[in-house]
Amino acid sequence: MLGTTKPPLSLAWIASVLRQDGHDARIIDLTAAGKTVGELAHFLDEGQFAPTLIIFASCFPTWDADARAMGALKEKTGAPIISFGPHASAAPIDALKRAPVVDGVLVGEPEDGARALANLQPGENWSTVGSLCFRRGDDIVPCRESGRFGGFASAAGPDWGGTDFDHYRLPLVNAPYALVETSRGCPYTCDFCVAPLQQGHQFRERPAPAVVDEIERLQHERRLRYFYLWGDTVTLNQKSIGAIADELIRRRLGIRWIANARADNVTDPALVSRLRASGCWMLSFGIEASVPERRDEMQKRLPEPAIASAVANLRRAGIRSFAFFIFGYPGETLASMAATTDYACDLDIDFAGFYPAVPYPGTELGDRAAAVGWVTDPSDWRQLEYSHYAMKCGELTEASVLKAIARARRRFYLRPRYLARHAWELARIAATKPGITKHVVKQMLARRD
Repeated sequence: MLGTTKPPLSLAWIASVLRQDGHDARIIDLTAAGKTVGELAHFLDEGQFAPTLIIFASCFPTWDADARAMGALKEKTGAPIISFGPHASAAPIDALKRAPVVDGVLVGEPEDGARALANLQPGENWSTVGSLCFRRGDDIVPCRESGRFGGFASAAGPDWGGTDFDHYRLPLVNAPYALVETSRGCPYTCDFCVAPLQQGHQFRERPAPAVVDEIERLQHERRLRYFYLWGDTVTLNQKSIGAIADELIRRRLGIRWIANARADNVTDPALVSRLRASGCWMLSFGIEASVPERRDEMQKRLPEPAIASAVANLRRAGIRSFAFFIFGYPGETLASMAATTDYACDLDIDFAGFYPAVPYPGTELGDRAAAVGWVTDPSDWRQLEYSHYAMKCGELTEASVLKAIARARRRFYLRPRYLARHAWELARIAATKPGITKHVVKQMLARRD
């Protein structure tokens, strides 16, 4: 959301379960700290820490580069390197074939698999770790199951260790923030989404008191005021998010929070008012397309009245709205993308994100696109991110889709009425995220009509 760098939540959960078992686990975020693998290797050379297992997060577009970097660390330490992320869950065997230096990948949620690996005795067979896909000589041994964090619902929360939250700042307020996970899994079946590849479709929640306990602990120990309630759809269970809001109100913590939502989860004005009273200041949700038929093709199944109701409720309550739109979905045309741009401008939303459809392997969209030959280069995982369009469908090409996205951004953010309403907020984004602002402006201007 707004291009912010997120704290390494999964690594903090892994560190928590490892430390519970007596292991000395360290969280190192080189990207956030502006450090290189070489600098980390120098730190290890100083004898401050000698890892026996290295676990790192990655994703499709950065996998090749991340694996090379971690390979240098493996050569320095001799420790096996294990990865997790969407690439590992969707295409574990392909991921290992692409990165011979990596010893294994954890499929699904990584916590229990990481714990089992760390607790193996010397010489004990890795095949006892069910969610691990790993190398055995020249062979790749597939996993037996997708990992699920069994202790998620009862856990007190992740262990952030020495994480410096000052590295992670929300652009509108330029303040440090933490992720607090409320739920996992999503019962919806949007065909472009990678989230179910790791967490599945079964919706699981943490109790409201535990969530608020974690917020209060971070507020007290880390002096944090801003929080990102984390989950694929935090508002799915309205009773649960209402309970979190009520608990925050009761404790009078004075915090502010944002979250991911669905438009049809926030159609009750009374619930939205409670969220605002508890400190909610922005909710994001995917709208994806201007017409219900296109959303149905995506299996989004989001009715039009719910969108209008959600936007109106958030506006009345004083909660900022951030809506996402997908361009270049198979079957679209230049005209339909222009219609989505018009639709986004007509909605009374505060922020809009326009992104190309990405055919991630393992998703229904990705598998269908690969099967019919829409993917321009299936071997190039670097293209599977939002500054590229990795398909060619009908009249849609990378150039035409990215041009439509640039036009949508210009039209949405340069409207006089919009600029008048959001001048202060846009100035804050420009001041606190100059690199991202420069990149977006450059993209908008480079593809002028």
